[in-house]
Amino acid sequence: MRFQWRKVKDDASTRAPTSGSLHILTEYILHMSVTCLGDEDVTPLYEEYIQDSRLGDAEKAELTAIYRSLHSVPSVVAHG
Repeated sequence: MRFQWRKVKDDASTRAPTSGSLHILTEYILHMSVTCLGDEDVTPLYEEYIQDSRLGDAEKAELTAIYRSLHSVPSVVAHG
C-alpha cells in the first residue's frame, strides 16, 4: 500500500518564529508592560500590535496572553 505524501504549505502562520518576529514581539510586550506600570490602558497598544503582519499566529497568541495578564492585574498605583 502506498501513502500519499502531503505537501506542507509554507506560509507565515505555519513557519517557526524568526528572530525578527521574536524581537518585535519582545519589544511589544516590554512596551505594554511599561505602559501598564504607568497605570495607563494598554488596550490601544494591543489593538495596534495585534494587527502587525510580521507576527505569526504563535506570536499573536503570546501577545494576547500577555495582554490578558496585564489587563487583569489590579493597579499598584494608588489614586488620591
